[in-house]
Amino acid sequence: MLRLYALALFFFTANAVITVIFPLQAADHGFRAGEIGIMMGLYMFVCMVLRPWAGQLIAKYSVLSIMKWLLVGHAFALLLYVWLGVESLYIVRALQGVVTAFFSMAMQIGVVSILSDEDRGQGMSMYSLSTVLPGLYGPALALLLWTQFDHFYLLLFIGSLAVLPLLFIYRSPLPAAREDKGMFTFREMYIAFRDACRHRGLIISSIVMLIGACVFGAITTFLPLYMVSTGYGNAALYLFLQAIVVVISRFLLRRSIPSDGKWHPSFMSFVLGSLVIGTILLAWMPYIGNFIYVSAIFNGLATAMLYPTIITYMTFVIPKESKHILLGIFLASYELGFSLGGFVMGFVIQMSSFTMMFITCSIIGLTAIMFIWGNRKEEFPALDKGALS
Repeated sequence: MLRLYALALFFFTANAVITVIFPLQAADHGFRAGEIGIMMGLYMFVCMVLRPWAGQLIAKYSVLSIMKWLLVGHAFALLLYVWLGVESLYIVRALQGVVTAFFSMAMQIGVVSILSDEDRGQGMSMYSLSTVLPGLYGPALALLLWTQFDHFYLLLFIGSLAVLPLLFIYRSPLPAAREDKGMFTFREMYIAFRDACRHRGLIISSIVMLIGACVFGAITTFLPLYMVSTGYGNAALYLFLQAIVVVISRFLLRRSIPSDGKWHPSFMSFVLGSLVIGTILLAWMPYIGNFIYVSAIFNGLATAMLYPTIITYMTFVIPKESKHILLGIFLASYELGFSLGGFVMGFVIQMSSFTMMFITCSIIGLTAIMFIWGNRKEEFPALDKGALS
């Protein structure tokens, strides 16, 4: 299992580094904010489109086979960037989206298949931790290599991240057996989604997750670029502090996440309220000096709690009979929101300013809170088991 956790660590280290470097390099070569937003949002958009099919393809061809091919694709994407540089940014982001859609699904299915029931929770927790840890050092290391060293060393580091994951797949414990579960058609997926839309709680939670992810996507894409280009604050320190808050919050507050299958508007309002405070402080960045790092605490807390809270709720209300179809579809609302954060907010910056972008993010967060309290019913009934037949 340590081999798998190391594999996840190196894989997501590459993502953490590229998420910071690509906007900086694109801006350095004259890309406008709208173009940068499209490029960065492309990653999550592609991931969203492929997510519903990832699980069934893994079942058809086995976890191990899919993992081998996707790691080759991961290496190809990073080495393509090392070779072509800025000319490859769009295609590399798209390839990353393809690879990540399958990687996260394959790892989770693999961990569940390998470990016994009593060790499964611990195993999933360790996997989750290995995906979060790169956020502690990845952005800071990327900014250090970008600002303090020749870019050759940055390319060398990214090239090594392309090769290292391939070493950990050798003799890995991932299952090589195929599962005969069949492939669902687009029509079956549409019918399942249409019937699921009758569940009010699913729709509300998906919209809230989409809105929150939109703000996360905007901050992740443009905050480092804003800090580096203007000199307000230290981007590496900010991202490190935010990642620390995410890791600590997910550990210390893990028992606070509702796990009763009910929709809790008060708790979700608290999470989104933290996000609103964080973005308001970012809008005042030129005027508050070092106090800006307080916003990293609020944004980190919101980042840590939003996704696991809504995912936990969805696992209760989505019927088991169609979970392999519906969970992937509703989880895609996070990826859609994250990509929209880059798409839309890039043009907001292009037409106005970074400050207006952060103000817009605050307004979006407040709108989500109002939406929650406009639909403040504490508990929605689960979908009827025969509803999707």
